[in-house]
Amino acid sequence: IGQVVVGIDGSDYSLSAFQYAEHFAAKLDCELKGVFVVDSRKTELPIIYATGHFDYAFARTYIPPDPELKGFYNKIKKDLEGFAANCLNNCKESCKKNKIPFIAVQREGLPSQVLAEESRSGDLLFIGQKGENARFARTIVGSTAEDVVRSSPRPVMACPQAFRTPEKILFPYDGSLSAERALQFCVNAFGTFWKEFLILSSEEEEGLTEREHRYLSKHAIDHRLVTEKGSPIDTVLEVAEREGSDLLLIGSHGTHKIR
Repeated sequence: IGQVVVGIDGSDYSLSAFQYAEHFAAKLDCELKGVFVVDSRKTELPIIYATGHFDYAFARTYIPPDPELKGFYNKIKKDLEGFAANCLNNCKESCKKNKIPFIAVQREGLPSQVLAEESRSGDLLFIGQKGENARFARTIVGSTAEDVVRSSPRPVMACPQAFRTPEKILFPYDGSLSAERALQFCVNAFGTFWKEFLILSSEEEEGLTEREHRYLSKHAIDHRLVTEKGSPIDTVLEVAEREGSDLLLIGSHGTHKIR
């Protein structure tokens, strides 16, 4: 791995993502690129049209924005750009202290789209499981995080709100091609990085993990098999909590949707 990329938005989740990225960059002796995307949905003026109540032709008349409204959006953009620069500078100082090469990138646009584009220069992308609106979300990952996972050309590590040293990794295997690729990347990128490598499989499909066992053994990676009733996607969180796993290794497009 030559470069890892991390998405930053100033939230607790993105701070955690930076800590994970910094940890891996130090362990792998590689460059870290921090990307702050100023969300264009917050800085672009709304387009306002007027139409008559009985206008059956649906003809629309564009209404120029009020000067005060334009000034308000300009101020929002300036404030966000200053906040982005400050966040990136803090990341730069942290990397400098830990002797990690750091590149700062500040762009405006749609966060999921820009992060997917910027990830192309690296080998692994780190993002927070949720972002600025985490308090409103009820799911495991936010909408931006899911969009990034599904559109990024590089593997993505979606990080929890609080950092903890990653030592134990859990791999729920469902037999999909995406899961095979995830395992191959993990082995090639990290090798014997983990203190414990767990494979989770269904009791009904226990035979499917035999080739994974041979693959990991060939690469001298110590591992352990955990079998549970039902599909791995239904038991993975329970098993992760019970086993004290720090990370989950999953394919982005398996036999089930992200939940």
